Amino acid sequence: MTIVILALIIALLSLSWKYILRLEPAGIFAAMWAFFAGAVMLLQNQIEQRHEGQIFVLVSVTIFVMGTIFCDTIYQPEATGKKLEMRKEWITPILLILIAGAMVNPIYSIALHGFSLQALLSMQDLLNMNRAISEDRYYTGEAYSVINQFFLIFSYAAPVIGGFCYRLVGKLNKFLCVITLIPGTFIALTQSMKMVMMTSFILWFASYIVCSYSYNLPIHIKPKVILRFILIILGFFFVLFISMVFRTGEVSERTILDISQKFVTYALGHMHCIDMWYTTYTPAELAWGSKTFMGISNLLGIEERVQGIYPEYLNIGKNGFYGISNVYTIFRPLVEDVGEVGTMLVMFFMGYTSNYSFKNIITHRNVFVNQVVIIAIFAYLMWSFVASFYAYTSYLAMFFLIYLILRFIQKESTL
Repeated sequence: MTIVILALIIALLSLSWKYILRLEPAGIFAAMWAFFAGAVMLLQNQIEQRHEGQIFVLVSVTIFVMGTIFCDTIYQPEATGKKLEMRKEWITPILLILIAGAMVNPIYSIALHGFSLQALLSMQDLLNMNRAISEDRYYTGEAYSVINQFFLIFSYAAPVIGGFCYRLVGKLNKFLCVITLIPGTFIALTQSMKMVMMTSFILWFASYIVCSYSYNLPIHIKPKVILRFILIILGFFFVLFISMVFRTGEVSERTILDISQKFVTYALGHMHCIDMWYTTYTPAELAWGSKTFMGISNLLGIEERVQGIYPEYLNIGKNGFYGISNVYTIFRPLVEDVGEVGTMLVMFFMGYTSNYSFKNIITHRNVFVNQVVIIAIFAYLMWSFVASFYAYTSYLAMFFLIYLILRFIQKESTL
């Protein structure tokens, strides 16, 4: 099985290499899953594996890349003779509104759980607040408010616009573009909700790439860019680590050691869960999209979304390593929705669609719609190791908002 998986990784990287260098959806998707598959293979003595599920995932990702290659072969649109322009006078007020709206959610949530902002001034109060809010979320159900849920949309929309505008604005607005990542980070540090921070970084990065291709601004992978990217990743993981420590309610050597072990679980637990689930699941009646789009099906009362989406927790470790996870990637809901063959077809179609939309952005065809489509695809692919990005209603509402904003801050003109 090890040889088969290594062969699949090599084949996947060979097929997707040019897309990786261009930071296109197929390239990022392939690089992510090649890394996950390779990393988990190195930890076979610590993480239990049966490999059938891992092979299914790698084959699915490979078919996504093949859909992209197929689109390259048959769809070669010509430039439309149009160009995009940014309405720069609107960038500052829009960024300020989005940042202010994004900060309403964490501040209101703190008050909703019975804390005040004074708790931020004391390390012990901050730890107590993290622990209490985390326990409320996982054991008694998250405190709900229509206001809170509404402003959560701003927490996601802000980094989208921040990442999109970063390369087109001056120094002051570049600063504001980076600040759009603060609300999600603040939520992670005060409420132990890592998902919002992770999503913020993913959306910022996705929209940065989409803007670069929309305005023909090449992304040069130079040593300076690589160093900056490494520093951003290290900073992200440092904040993530601190958030996990705060969630325990104490800072000690034992806590730090425990959290270090949990890092492996967060990074690779999904490889065990999808592998075990795939090798043991019994085919049932297909859900036809209600699992992947649980944000909609939950709203309509078709499905009930529980905390963490899936209640089944698995122990991923062996030989003294211990970790539990209930993260099943995008591939479990896809199989539950359309079956194994259907999943392959969906992957091929998505690979084709992503490249189709990417080419339309470059040639300025229905550019505003395609910008949102590619950002949505990027988000789905980069979040694929966790769950379906569309399992959350706030994400879906966010895409509608960013379409309106992107449509407003840009204009098309003829060359």
